[in-house]
Amino acid sequence: MAKTIKKKIWFKNKEVQLNKTVEEFNAGEDILYDQEMIPDDVWCSRCYARMLKKHNLLTEKELKQLEQGLDEILDLYKKGDFVLKLEDEDCHTKIEDYLIQRFGDTGKKIHTGRSRNDQVLVMMRWFLKRKSKFIREKSLKLAMELIKFARKYEMVPMPGYTHMQKAMPTTVGTLFGAFAESLMDDAKLLISIADNIVDQNPLGSGAGYGSPFDFDRDWLSHEIGFKKTQNNVIYCHNSRGKIEGLVLEACSQVMLTLNRLACDLLFFTTQEFQFFNMDDSIATGSSIMPQKKNLDVAELIRGRTATVLACRNETTMNILNKISGYHRDGQEIKRPLFLGLKYTEMSLDAMGVILQNIKPNKEILVKSMLGCPGLFAAHKAFEKVKEGMTFRDAYREVGSNIDKIKVTEKDINRWLKMSTHQGGTGNLQLDKVEKEINSLMK
Repeated sequence: MAKTIKKKIWFKNKEVQLNKTVEEFNAGEDILYDQEMIPDDVWCSRCYARMLKKHNLLTEKELKQLEQGLDEILDLYKKGDFVLKLEDEDCHTKIEDYLIQRFGDTGKKIHTGRSRNDQVLVMMRWFLKRKSKFIREKSLKLAMELIKFARKYEMVPMPGYTHMQKAMPTTVGTLFGAFAESLMDDAKLLISIADNIVDQNPLGSGAGYGSPFDFDRDWLSHEIGFKKTQNNVIYCHNSRGKIEGLVLEACSQVMLTLNRLACDLLFFTTQEFQFFNMDDSIATGSSIMPQKKNLDVAELIRGRTATVLACRNETTMNILNKISGYHRDGQEIKRPLFLGLKYTEMSLDAMGVILQNIKPNKEILVKSMLGCPGLFAAHKAFEKVKEGMTFRDAYREVGSNIDKIKVTEKDINRWLKMSTHQGGTGNLQLDKVEKEINSLMK
């Protein structure tokens, strides 16, 4: 029989000899993630104590003691002296234990009407709210960097591809402007999820079935800083995993944008293409091949996209086939959630560094285009249409004489500037996109 390590807050009068293996299995890696969210739990606990005071379940003196204790916990945390151990189970227990040890019966009052079930929900929700804001800011910052890159090289010509084959002429500005708009849409999705779904307070739902106290939950939501109160007490708990999965869905969309950009850069920086030059500061080499210069950072963004997608799927799979109510295995979503958020943040930072250290090789880009007359077949056909020929006749005539197409760099620039329709190479409307990104940053 294993020796009791610590008396748990859920012990009754009977002394329990908790099995060491079970204790370790139950806690798992959960305490590692709780360690990071201690400030979130402290803040929500502080606001909950204020609500207890509002409803006369705490005196003014008792509230001051609890807030003092929570301040002490934060100070210890910042110094690295408030560290979760296996026997603590979670940060909620450790915080309550500290308050009881410091203030006796006053500490025993902070959990009145509250469950660790809604405590973990509100801690995670508050954590997700600030993390979502952080990732949104990083996404929009990178979108702005993409706009700057697109503007700098707006009319640098390059081949456009369909089916992996050269198709029509485009520009570097068009390519990178595309990723700016894609990332802007990803940020909009994250903003929508964060503002309309994440930003609601589940605290006060208890173990999932409320409590006999007439708590003003809207007051509590405002005190914490949530936009609204999550209403139905059962749904508060049923939403665990669903809301985290939605945040990871937004992260997945960010990563899919970064993945495609990473793939383009890897493709166009190969020795066969050399469309872009990379600075040595972002390249790696080989331990055996002296000539190698690899854009490993883009390969890792490509790979970590798969990881973030897997994290989203794992989080969503966790809520399958469960009846309504709280389930302990909900704690298993913390690992994929933290990993998915971490990789999204890191990938946004890494792509920003790539942008600062690459530039188009205009000479090679133009040469690649001039060496492929078929790239301009559609434009030749359109010229004939403007002269009065039907498009299908022009298509057949040009298609039958691809080898006779002659193009100069001057022709390329002229055709690119002719696409003055909205979003075309001659009218990217980068200022308009930049203005929209700025509005989302506010």
